[in-house]
Amino acid sequence: MKKILSILTIITVLFSSCDKDDTSPILDSSGKVAVNFDAVFGNADFALNTNFTAGTKTYNFNKFRYWVSNVVLVKANGEEYSVPKSYFLLEETAAVTVQDGAYTYPANKRELVELSDIPAGEYKGIKFGVGVESKYNDNLSLTIGELSQLNGMTNVSWMWHTSYIFTAVAGKVTESAVTKNIQVETGLNANYKSVSLNFPQNLKVGGTEASSINLKADVAKALDGIDVTATPIVGAAQATTMTTLANNYSTKVFSVASVN
Repeated sequence: MKKILSILTIITVLFSSCDKDDTSPILDSSGKVAVNFDAVFGNADFALNTNFTAGTKTYNFNKFRYWVSNVVLVKANGEEYSVPKSYFLLEETAAVTVQDGAYTYPANKRELVELSDIPAGEYKGIKFGVGVESKYNDNLSLTIGELSQLNGMTNVSWMWHTSYIFTAVAGKVTESAVTKNIQVETGLNANYKSVSLNFPQNLKVGGTEASSINLKADVAKALDGIDVTATPIVGAAQATTMTTLANNYSTKVFSVASVN
């Protein structure tokens, strides 16, 4: 009987030890983060070849494209993690003629950016650039991330300076029964802008499940303060208007819908 009791005691101790081991904290590994850039026009989902009304103007778009670069995730304690080689082309566009018609970049819709190997932890915000900083914008032969001259997002005629097109909105605008083609773009080093957004609550990253950051990119706010009926083409020759447009992308266009 004593031997049986001893065996039972040993088994009980072993099971107790296992239980304690099972509940001990396990450090999370690095994780994945999906960043969704949901294009909208005001309260409506953005779509090509669709009429959108703002005030007295009716818009119909065939292009909305922009570069997101140098993504930084901000930890709850203020530390920042810079995502390596983070240059992404977000777009909803019809086919684009490239290099004077040498070939055609196909129609495409892309709103999702996937970030891998993000250090585990809690994050309170995100930062990113809109456009391409001078190092790569001044030398298009340098490549990193998704930067390429083959996607129709470069311009060689802005003040005799080759530049990536940082943002591009194109289509038609109708006002008072008059319709005009519009092409509203930003580029050049001075118009490279940064965006900083705080999350409504901390985002936990780590483990096997991907975390999500859901952003909105509002085309209507990109055009805020710009009379595209009077100035349907915005490029380097319209420097003041281009600066207004670039500032809109920095301060108005992007917002956080949710994180999970």
